[in-house]
Amino acid sequence: MKIRINGIKNFGFTALFLSITTILPITSANADIVHHLYEVEMPVESQGRKERAYVVREALKEILIRISGRNEAAALAEDKFLVPRPTRFMQQFRYRKFKSNEVIPVNPLDGAKPYTQKLWLRFTEKAVAKLLRDQGYPVWGKTRPATLVWLVVDDQKQRVLIGNSTQHASRPYIEQEATKKGLPFRLPLLDLADQSKVQASDVWGNFEDSILEASLRYQTEAVLVGRIYSSYAKTWNSRWSLYSNGQRHDWEVSNSETLRAAVKEGLSKTGEVLSARFTQVNTTQDNEVLLLQIKNVSDLKTYNKVIKYLKALSVVTKVHAHQVNTDDVIFSINSRSGRVGIVQAISLGRVLVNDMSEPIIRDGASENNSGKIKADLIYKMLQ
Repeated sequence: MKIRINGIKNFGFTALFLSITTILPITSANADIVHHLYEVEMPVESQGRKERAYVVREALKEILIRISGRNEAAALAEDKFLVPRPTRFMQQFRYRKFKSNEVIPVNPLDGAKPYTQKLWLRFTEKAVAKLLRDQGYPVWGKTRPATLVWLVVDDQKQRVLIGNSTQHASRPYIEQEATKKGLPFRLPLLDLADQSKVQASDVWGNFEDSILEASLRYQTEAVLVGRIYSSYAKTWNSRWSLYSNGQRHDWEVSNSETLRAAVKEGLSKTGEVLSARFTQVNTTQDNEVLLLQIKNVSDLKTYNKVIKYLKALSVVTKVHAHQVNTDDVIFSINSRSGRVGIVQAISLGRVLVNDMSEPIIRDGASENNSGKIKADLIYKMLQ
């Protein structure tokens, strides 16, 4: 398998696409809350301690990639100096049987023998986050950008545009990779509204005007266009274009052994690009303190909602109310990713919207401060 990255460029349809990322999603669903980020299931042949020790280390690799968004983070679990006992990162585990409607995987290292059961594991959030941060990796929170996937698969017999209800072998691979990487991928409905704007040929040719215009209704943070095709050598090749934040990222993957591998490479690279945008490795800004003014906070219920939301942001280490007023609150926030990290984290949520009006400048003398208090960032509660 060979991967070629063609680079990053600003694309010509920027004005239309920016309306996805800067206007519509502020009040709509351009991001998802991804649950169970620290949980994973691994197939096993037995409940023996030796096999469990091996599987826990493999599961930790998957968790480290999922939480950091960086594929290379898996190497931390292989370092027996950093991780002498991977079970120390484990919070709970239990064995489960495969359900009747599940496809039972086989062990390629044991003559393709079917696995008998699976091991469910939950890892400790604080321990995993500490390992990543200590080694200079970011920690990606549970609020993550949604990505709309326009995918065409050509198997030399037919060319199929994959939609939300399309019965095609690639669909479960997309779902599996989304779960594995903790990424909210979405497929288009391919209803009459979509069909009037986009056909399989448009996606195959990556006609970005048509694709991005059709994507507006989904209001996702990013749009991924994939074209996968089989070769006469019975391998799979693919071309990918990711549209996000007014930029286009292109890459190609050749000689994937299976369709599943081709899908995986496209979605995995997407996760890395989005992670690089929405997470930051620890810098000297770790303890930067910002004043964040939130308007439309006029009762205790709203106040509690805001402070709970701010504390849940992965880039925030500490929050306290600096000044409480009649209809707004100024919070003091410690951020491990600075101002940019706070802005990006809030932009993915559905609680606050950036307030473009003039800030309310408060008198700080009543709180043992002299002069006026002016917030670094101003937001308001969504109604």
